[in-house]
Amino acid sequence: MSTMKNRMFAALISVLCVLSLVAGFAPHDSYAENNKTLTLICRSDDVTLAGMRWKLYRVGERSGDEFVFTGDFADYPVSLGDMTEESVNAAAKTLESYAVADSIAPLAQGKTDSNGEKLFDSLGAGLYLATGKVLQVGNVYYVPSALLIEITDEGAVFDYDAYPKFWYATLGSEVIAYTVKKVWVDDDAASQARPVNVTVDLYKDETLEDTVVLDDSNDWEYRWVELADGYEWHVVERNIPVDYEVSIDFNETQYLIKNSYVGASTTTTTTTVITTTSGTGSSVETTSTNVAKTTSTTTAAPPPPTTTASGGGKIPQTGQLWWPVIPLSIGGVLMIVVGFMVRPKRKADAE
Repeated sequence: MSTMKNRMFAALISVLCVLSLVAGFAPHDSYAENNKTLTLICRSDDVTLAGMRWKLYRVGERSGDEFVFTGDFADYPVSLGDMTEESVNAAAKTLESYAVADSIAPLAQGKTDSNGEKLFDSLGAGLYLATGKVLQVGNVYYVPSALLIEITDEGAVFDYDAYPKFWYATLGSEVIAYTVKKVWVDDDAASQARPVNVTVDLYKDETLEDTVVLDDSNDWEYRWVELADGYEWHVVERNIPVDYEVSIDFNETQYLIKNSYVGASTTTTTTTVITTTSGTGSSVETTSTNVAKTTSTTTAAPPPPTTTASGGGKIPQTGQLWWPVIPLSIGGVLMIVVGFMVRPKRKADAE
């Protein structure tokens, strides 16, 4: 009976050894753990934007040194370009426009609290898009800019603080003119792939307002006027030409849709021209930037450095969960040693 117990104990130790080794070397995917948090902070020295509505989308993930759009955003011909701040901001605006036009459901949404903060929790690793809605306070309206944020799987628990960029203006009764213009980024040979026209949808407060056709006859440009201000406008190009990527840039009243020729190559560099926000009335641009700060909830040490992506640019990011590998591996080895030490002893032959 004692020999049977020893054998069962040795078998149990062997199973635990195998499980420990497998756990030690298996990948630890923190996206499944969903233990990250993201806080959007919408305030400055002059104003706290309480009640601003935000939506959060998981739009992609890192693949080596590049990013791959996934899920509802997988089929959009959008690129982060050379990973400069300008190209990342343009990609964020472009993805926001398609999210509005195609009524993509967000991963989470909500309003900022009395401190101008909105917390999103239970997040996993990935590339996220945060989009805000215009907020009117008295006779002033505040327009937030969309931003892309990378949450990595480094660290057990991590909080991520982001400061969205926004501009604001005083409401007035003057007529405001808006413009959408189409620009082609290619060479003479590639221009043969251009279509003779493109179709653009105009969205006003997430509702389709108009559909226009841009071509040579109107110099690839359309202009419309609005008697009242304070609306959110989005422009979306439909039926994007083959071998082209799309990027949308904008200021308060001008929307620039750029098609960059990709051709047969696998990579492309998109140069985005950022126009300065001149404002309407007393409109000014805040000093807040689209760069986020990170702080750890488990240690007072400084946050990990951002990872350089292809092209030399960076995207704000957080924390790979590698710390369990070493102790689990050591535990597996120790259990193997113990298993050999407790091998059942055969009974001596009494005869």
